[in-house]
Amino acid sequence: MTEDHTRPKLLGYSDRFSARQGESLSFFVSAPKGEFSAEVYRLISVDNREGAGGIKQELMSSRLSGRYAGAEQKSSIGGYAEFFDPALPARGLPLSFTFAFRPTLLPDTEEVLISFSGNGRSTALIISERTLKLAVNDFELAKIDLTLARHGWYRVALVVQDGAAKLSATKLTILGRIEEVRHAVAALPTGGFFPSGFDGHVTLAASTSGAAARKHFTGKIAEVVFAGAAVSEDEIRSILNGAAANGVLGTRVIYSWSMGKNTAPMMIPNDVSGAPALTLLNLPMRAVTGSRWRGGRHHPELAPDEYNAVFFHRDMVAGGDWKPSLDLEINPKWRSGVYALRIQDGTDEDWVPFYVRPAAGACHSKVVFLAPTNTYLAYGNEHRGYLANGFSTKDGPVHLQDGDWYAEAHRELGLSMYNAHEDGAGVAYASRLRPLVNFRPFHFNWLNDSYRHFAGDFYLLDWLEHHRIHYDVLTDEDLHREGLSALKLYDVVITGSHPEYISERMMDALQEYIDGGGNLMYLGGNGFYWVTSFHPDLPHVIEVRRGHNGMRNYTSQPGETVHASTGEQGGLWRNRGRGPQRLTGIGTGACGWGKAVPYKLSVHARAPEHAWIFEGVTDELVGTQGMMLGGAAGDEIDRVDDLGGNGTPPETTVLATSVGLTKHYQPVAEDYTYILPGEQGGSENPLVRADMTWLSTKGGGAVFSVGSICWIGCLPINNYMNTVSRVTLNVLNRFIKDR
Repeated sequence: MTEDHTRPKLLGYSDRFSARQGESLSFFVSAPKGEFSAEVYRLISVDNREGAGGIKQELMSSRLSGRYAGAEQKSSIGGYAEFFDPALPARGLPLSFTFAFRPTLLPDTEEVLISFSGNGRSTALIISERTLKLAVNDFELAKIDLTLARHGWYRVALVVQDGAAKLSATKLTILGRIEEVRHAVAALPTGGFFPSGFDGHVTLAASTSGAAARKHFTGKIAEVVFAGAAVSEDEIRSILNGAAANGVLGTRVIYSWSMGKNTAPMMIPNDVSGAPALTLLNLPMRAVTGSRWRGGRHHPELAPDEYNAVFFHRDMVAGGDWKPSLDLEINPKWRSGVYALRIQDGTDEDWVPFYVRPAAGACHSKVVFLAPTNTYLAYGNEHRGYLANGFSTKDGPVHLQDGDWYAEAHRELGLSMYNAHEDGAGVAYASRLRPLVNFRPFHFNWLNDSYRHFAGDFYLLDWLEHHRIHYDVLTDEDLHREGLSALKLYDVVITGSHPEYISERMMDALQEYIDGGGNLMYLGGNGFYWVTSFHPDLPHVIEVRRGHNGMRNYTSQPGETVHASTGEQGGLWRNRGRGPQRLTGIGTGACGWGKAVPYKLSVHARAPEHAWIFEGVTDELVGTQGMMLGGAAGDEIDRVDDLGGNGTPPETTVLATSVGLTKHYQPVAEDYTYILPGEQGGSENPLVRADMTWLSTKGGGAVFSVGSICWIGCLPINNYMNTVSRVTLNVLNRFIKDR
C-alpha cells in the first residue's frame, strides 16, 4: 500500500537539544489521534543490516512514561511584520505613508503589502494580477496597473485626507530613479478609511484580518515611513524620485523604522521616540539590500540606508509556537549519551532525540563526543522530490524515504538550508523548535543509501560502547555557548562524521583546546566548512549565508553575504583565512556518492614516530569494507592544502591517501579559477582524494584526521575487528594514555 504522506502524523520536538543530569526538558507533541504514549530510550546502535552492530537501545525508567491526551498542532507559516498603536484610530486622518517593495514571486493569489485590520476585515494595499490595489473594508477602491515584474523595485505613496485616498506608484530604474509615476484617486466609502473595529494593529507582508496571517507577500519591503498629515504632490514626487522620506516630511513623521541598522533583532525600534517598534515574525531576512543599494558597499554598518529593507517569504517557518505536552526530569544517574523520547498512538511513532550531559561539577569521562547538531539542523527536513529521477554524482538511483516525502508534503514543518524558497532564494535561517523528520535514529539517507548525519554517527557511538570506552556528549550549541570551558576537562574530543557548520566561538574554542595540549580526533569529512551564526536573541536559530563560492546549493545575492545576526562575513571559513586545514590539517577537496574506497598507507605511516598508529594493521589498504558506500573514503572528503599559507600547517604528516575513486567524485568549486578541458573526476584528478593526517601541536597535543564521512561506517565491520577500527582505537588509546 502506498503511504499517504499528506495525512498528519504523530510528531514532536524538544525545547533544546541537550540537558544536564538533573535538569528538565520540555517536549511538544502534535497528536492528530488525540491520546498517545511516551517513554524514554537510551540509544546506542540503529543499523540492523548485516555487518552493522544491530539495534541496541535501553528503555529508561522514568516518571514520564505513560499515556497523554494530545491534539494536532501546526506551526504558523510565512514571514510578516506588525506594529500596534492604540492611538492610531483616535488620531485618525489625515494619514500618509510611503515605502518601496520588490516582489520576487508574484503568484496567482493576492499578496498583501500593508494592512490595517479589525473585526475580521481590513484596509490593505494588495498586489493582484500584477497590479497594485487599495481595498478599503475589503472593497476594491483604487488600482494602478504597474505590470509588476519579479525582482523589480517599486516605490509607493498613499495620502488619505478630505474623504479621499490618493495612491501614487512608480517603477524604479537601475539607478533608483523613477520611470512613469501613476496615480489613482478615489472617494472613501461611508465607513471611512480604517476597517470597522480597527484597534491600531498594522501588518506588513500579510493580513491578519482572520484567525491567522494570510495573503503573505514574498519579496522585500523597504523604507517604510508614516506621516500624520497630508503630503503635497511635489513632496510625493520628490520621495518617489529618491529623496529620503524622513527628510522631506520632517516632524510630520509618526512612524519610521531604520531596517538597515542593528540587523540582528527581530524587533526594529521606531525612529520616532515613543512610537511602536516593528516586530518581525517567522524569521524574515535582514541585512538585505534595499532600493538604494548600488553595489559599492557590502555591509549594512557601512551603508545602513542602502540596507533599509526586510525580505519576507510566505513559506518560512520559525517554529516554537506549539503548546508544551510533557516534561522530563533527567535522572542524575543516567549516563551521558544520546536518548530519545519515543511517542506512539497505535498508528504512528516518532523518536525525538536529545543529549544528556554530565551535571555541572560532576565526574566526567576522559572522552567527549562533539555531536554536530548544527549539521543535523541545517539538513533538517531536507526534501528534494525533484531528485527522484536521479542525481549526477550518485552512482545509482535515488530512493527517497517516507520522511523525505512527508517533509515535502507538509509546508508547516519548514525548510532545510538545502532547500530553496518558492522564489528561488536560498534559506538563510534554520530553527530547531519544530519537528525535524530526518533528525531521527532510524532515518535512511537518500544520498548514500545508508545512515548519515545523526543516524550515521551511531556507528561511532556503538563502537565506543563495544570497546567499553566511557564518553560524554556535547552539542554544537553547548560548545558555542560555553566555549573552551566545555572542552578543557577532556583528554580527547571526537567529532561526528560531518561537522560542517561551525560558529566563530566554536572554532576559537577548538583552536584554544588543541593549542593548549588537547587532542582532537576529526573522524569525518567536509568539516568546519561554513561560517555559522547563532542568533543572539533566538539561540534556537542558526544563520548561514552561502556566499559566492564553495560546494553550495545556492549563491547569495550580491551584497547579501554578511550575517544579519552577528554582522560577520558569511560563506566559507577558508575565505576568512581560517580554513579547516589550519585546525585539522585537511579541508574539503571533493565529494561524490559512488563506491567508497580504501586508504593506502604512505611511506610515513611506518616511520617510528607514527608506526604505533598502525600497530596490528598488516595490510597496506585500510577500510576496504564499510556500511557507508562500502568503504572508508567516500561521500565528502578532505585533503591537505597549503592555501597560500592559510592552510595545512607544514608540520602535518600525511599517513595515508585514498585510492580508486571514480568519476562520480568531483573536486570542489573553490579550488578552481577556471576549468580545463577533460574530465575532472576522481579517476584522473589528483586533487580528488582523501588524506589521513597527523598534526602535533606545540602545546603537547595532536590532531588525527581521516578526511571522510564514510570512515566511521567501517567501524562495526567484522564484529568491530577491522583495520579502521584498529587504527581508530590505537589513536584513541594513545590520546587517553598520554594525558
